[in-house]
Amino acid sequence: MIAKNSQSKRGDDTLSHGEELFTQLASFYATPKTEYPVERAMLFGFDCLRINGKVFAKLHNGHLVMKLPTNRIAALVDSGQVSCYELRGRLMKEWAVISTSKDIIALAEEARVFTLSDAYIGRKING
Repeated sequence: MIAKNSQSKRGDDTLSHGEELFTQLASFYATPKTEYPVERAMLFGFDCLRINGKVFAKLHNGHLVMKLPTNRIAALVDSGQVSCYELRGRLMKEWAVISTSKDIIALAEEARVFTLSDAYIGRKING
């Protein structure tokens, strides 16, 4: 769970772990590597990465949050790599707070592909 009043930057101007991870991802996606280029943008005042207009990774109060399939999040929670993402007391079922830098690019690619997947897009259109 993300603390409601946590600051994204500490008083000494060092980056939080989430900000470091987000910066690493933003650098990785700075040049187009796929047919759908990743765009860095702001969403409700938070830095995010999106593909084809859909957000797949974002910073929220200094934490890196990614969109992943629910079953994948459950496995990553069990391994201690992520925690569930809660926003205003509501569990966001396809979003996870990333707590490790292990395989961060591979995890971001999973999030990017999931966000573009037919299943995700079809579910949003049909439901």
